[in-house]
Amino acid sequence: MAKGIAAAAPGAPTIDVLTNIATRHYLGGESQIAIARDLGLAPSTVSRHLQRARDEGIVYIEIRPPRREYVDLGREIATAFGLSRAIVAPAGPDLSSLGALAADFVDGLLRTGLRLGISWGRTLAQVVHHLRPGSVSGLVIAQLAGGVDDPHPGIQGHELVGELADLYPNSRVNYLHAPAIVSTVAARSTFLADPTVASALDAARRSELALVGIGQMMEGGTLVEGRHVNPADWRHLVRAGAVGNMNLRFFDSAGRPIGELEPRTIAIEWADLRAVPTVVAVAAGANKVEAIRGALRSGCIDVLITDEPTARAILDEPIGLAS
Repeated sequence: MAKGIAAAAPGAPTIDVLTNIATRHYLGGESQIAIARDLGLAPSTVSRHLQRARDEGIVYIEIRPPRREYVDLGREIATAFGLSRAIVAPAGPDLSSLGALAADFVDGLLRTGLRLGISWGRTLAQVVHHLRPGSVSGLVIAQLAGGVDDPHPGIQGHELVGELADLYPNSRVNYLHAPAIVSTVAARSTFLADPTVASALDAARRSELALVGIGQMMEGGTLVEGRHVNPADWRHLVRAGAVGNMNLRFFDSAGRPIGELEPRTIAIEWADLRAVPTVVAVAAGANKVEAIRGALRSGCIDVLITDEPTARAILDEPIGLAS
């Protein structure tokens, strides 16, 4: 028997199974929940298999402390924009490394019974995919905004809150059964009068920790591509000075709300987001720099998690508006 490989107990996973699961999770970026569903296993079983893969040397994890320059970059951003903290990740070919770093930070904030609110988007999906199952239990999880008609599966708010509930036993989910942006003011009033929608928004307002992404205003962005913001509305937003959106609320370069779609938006209000004790924003990319700056000036964000090229670009411009 090979040295360092323990004899397999009856019913134990084979080396091939461990290798497959480890490869899918660590190299393919698949979440433990997704792997568990595909293989018909409990998430806790997948977690144990990954632990065994590490124990048997199939997976070798190397811990690399953040480079000093990344720490200094984070400190500069936090000071410039009045944040509690800014965390800077190395640049990666995709969102996986940023999601992993953000998940590690968020995992340290979780506690049993915490009220957790989450928005939607590709970046936040990566954060959720990298969270470790079962570290706490009994969370109260809420959508911060209604749904968007997005062509990409796995990034909707209701999907993310469901995945979070699968990760943490005995958690309670507050689904927001409404679109994020409706066609008329009257339609919004009808949705808000529904008791289930009102209850879900109330749960979102009472979040103790909120996770949000930051969207930019490029043509062909997710909201336009998904046809949830029509081209005419998009043009109005751009003409009004919008540089980005956070939780479906649009803002200008100084972080001031753009009111064009506010009367038709179903999401917690700006004041509600500011009142959440800890708001963590996760965003990166050259096309998001202006949007991230504006979001940081909104007064809503406590912690920013981004990557090194984005961090440098954020600091590249004079920040007289940051105070």
